[in-house]
Amino acid sequence: MLVRLARRLGKVSIAVFVSVTLTAVVTLVLTTFALYFYQVERAQRWEQLRKTLANSADELAAAVALPAWNFDETQIVTIMKSGLSNRDLYASAVSPVASNRPFILTRNEQAQLVPAERLPSDPELLHEQRPIVAGGQNIGTITVYASPALLIEQLRQRLYTIAGLIFVLDVTLVLSLYLLLWQLILKPLTNIERYAASVKAGQNPGASPPRDWYTGELKTLNASIREMVRLMESRYVAMHASEERLQIASSAAAIGIWDWNIVSGQMVWDEQMYRLHGMEGRKLDNPFEAWRKMVHADDSVPTEMLLQQALNGTAEFDIEYRLIWADGSVHYMKADGMTFRDSDGHAMRMVGVNYDVTASRMAEQELRRHRIHLEDLVAERTNALSVAVRQAQAANRAKSTFLANMSHELRTPLNSVIGFSRLMADSKNMLPEEKRNLAIIHRSGQHLLTLINDILELSKIEAGRAVLQTEVVNLNDTLQEVMDMVSMRAMQNGVELVLDSAGLPASARVDGTKLRQVLLNLMSNAVKFTAHGKVTLKVRGLSRNGQCELAFAVIDNGPGIAEEDQARVFEPFIQADGPGAKEGTGLGLTISREFVQLMGGTLALQSTLGQGATFHFTVAVQVADEAPLAGRDEVSPLEPQQRRRVLVADDNPDAGALMEGLLNPLGFEVAVVGDGAQALAMVDVWQPDLIFMDWHMPALDGLSATRQIRGNVDGPQPSIVMLTASAFAAEREEALAAGADEFMRKPVEQEQLYAVLEQQLNLQFVRRHRVAARQMRQAPLGRDDLQRLDAALRFELKTALQELNLARVALLLEPLPPELGQVVQRIEQMLQLHQYPQLCALLEEMGNELEPLA
Repeated sequence: MLVRLARRLGKVSIAVFVSVTLTAVVTLVLTTFALYFYQVERAQRWEQLRKTLANSADELAAAVALPAWNFDETQIVTIMKSGLSNRDLYASAVSPVASNRPFILTRNEQAQLVPAERLPSDPELLHEQRPIVAGGQNIGTITVYASPALLIEQLRQRLYTIAGLIFVLDVTLVLSLYLLLWQLILKPLTNIERYAASVKAGQNPGASPPRDWYTGELKTLNASIREMVRLMESRYVAMHASEERLQIASSAAAIGIWDWNIVSGQMVWDEQMYRLHGMEGRKLDNPFEAWRKMVHADDSVPTEMLLQQALNGTAEFDIEYRLIWADGSVHYMKADGMTFRDSDGHAMRMVGVNYDVTASRMAEQELRRHRIHLEDLVAERTNALSVAVRQAQAANRAKSTFLANMSHELRTPLNSVIGFSRLMADSKNMLPEEKRNLAIIHRSGQHLLTLINDILELSKIEAGRAVLQTEVVNLNDTLQEVMDMVSMRAMQNGVELVLDSAGLPASARVDGTKLRQVLLNLMSNAVKFTAHGKVTLKVRGLSRNGQCELAFAVIDNGPGIAEEDQARVFEPFIQADGPGAKEGTGLGLTISREFVQLMGGTLALQSTLGQGATFHFTVAVQVADEAPLAGRDEVSPLEPQQRRRVLVADDNPDAGALMEGLLNPLGFEVAVVGDGAQALAMVDVWQPDLIFMDWHMPALDGLSATRQIRGNVDGPQPSIVMLTASAFAAEREEALAAGADEFMRKPVEQEQLYAVLEQQLNLQFVRRHRVAARQMRQAPLGRDDLQRLDAALRFELKTALQELNLARVALLLEPLPPELGQVVQRIEQMLQLHQYPQLCALLEEMGNELEPLA
């Protein structure tokens, strides 16, 4: 009911609705006040009537007392008539005590007072009765009657008058408000409505609404409508132009557009869709059903399934199918659709395009026939080439096998060379000269390992297995380390090294190993090919938004590289002509270029023959908050309650002795066996906590031994770390799959060994950080320092250095007093950095200054 009422009210004019509503409110207010005042007046009039009746009864009782005492009937009647002169009084009756007949006067229909025989019996009459007293005696009673009929009639007329006034006021108010609203609101709104209707009908949309008195919000509404119509007109023009372009494009590309309302099932095709289905010029009520009937029987099921999946949201509608036209011809159709969904994810609409790919499919079939023909023609060649392919595959497998075997065979002795040299370097009883020789052995082993790694890195690069391993690196320490590593060769060649760096962050996240190797390769090449002169490592950093762009350049003033050789120097095993051209493998620049590309840069060369060469590249790195500590950690032996049993299974005695030499000082109980069978026996008898299992061993290799240990679920299950000298990453997954807990490569690094022991045995070593020598570097030795030494001592030091008798140098420095401690530390620093020529030159200079004084 309320809905129907609202619909009816929606058809009523706004002016009428406002006028009637406001009039109803005013009428209600006026009626309330009128009824209130009417009730007040009615109560007053009734009270006045009763008061008049009471006063008349009192007056008549007093006036009629004497005539009633004298029984003067004429006088009584006269007094009664005079007392009833008020038309509101209807009758009166005097009843003397001495007489049985009362004197009654009443009004007839003509409102005249006439005698009556009986008292009035109308119950609506009001009456008042008073005693008649004369001489102090009650001589009778008088009753006066009043009729309210006149009063009621007057009140009724008054009510009619009020209702009439309210009605006239309502009519006046409705008309006034309607006229005012019509002039101010309805008429402007009607004009705007007519203008909107004309715009809707397309009749002169650019014209303005009819002029009228627009005020307030209507003025704003009129301006907004005009602006909206202007925008609609411009957008309509743009949309019409876009629609024309779309139609031209779709017609030119033979693309049909369809729109499917999934809720109602209604589908709309454009003209191109009808052309694609062989129905040009026709219009279908239900194109969707017509399309279903035209789909090829073999394509119908997969097409329907994909359509349903698209509606369910599990796939995109992108399919190719065949259509059979009414003439029986087969056409290949490609369809792409996009599904629109409501807030609950239900499919509501799908819009898509179709285009005919029959020509391309026919061309493909033709090409397929030609390809079959060509395949027949090249079958003989293919059979011949298959032999070559098998030979190439066999060669590739042989290459991988050779690299694996060579990696294992070369890295196994290097494990002993590098490991034992490091163990011996920690000895406190070796002379400096012995330590220097040992350092040469260690560096030579590292250099040989670097050459092997270069070949393996090249193999990884060719296989696409090289990846970045970023870490927080102290850039300044890395650069200084590169300079230190090439300083010996530079001194031998008489080449000056210069490090020019600016704008570098304290530390950055980068693959420090690859960056160090690139810089070391470039610096080594520059020093190697520069007979005399200067090599500069120039580094610039530009930091912004947590990133830093590092620009590296290695500049030398050597012989330079000819233009025809500049491209060839990056090829594997190719070296340019120069003093050191026969050294190395010729892989440094190749690996450096690949590493720089892996870090996101490009290694480039600028050189002019006879004017030196510059290798430069730029990489972007992430700035790190904290720099890593330089130096190595010294590990204290374990407490007795922490000691564990460790079994080393390795067929190489040197490798087993090395592991024993690394583990015994840490407090472990170590046993060494030579193959996997012995390792299985020791597991049952000795029950070790951890096994370092070499992969390649005679009789029973480490992989098979590991599988047998893990297969014996009732026996001991120690932690197993697989050791191998091979460098192929795939072996790690194979070892872990066999049951190993960890995987390590030879040569074994001490820090990695400590970490594996802590992880597998749930230990925590007590470490003491040993700062690297370059962090403890003192201020450079100067002439003022040497002047504090005795001249004879300086001469003996120079003689010992020229003979490379470092033991003699140590003996000469040992007895010096503590106040010369800084001078001794600076001399020892130069000895540690192998700066023998520089120290000899300083001592020689001080000796020359003293000669004139002699």
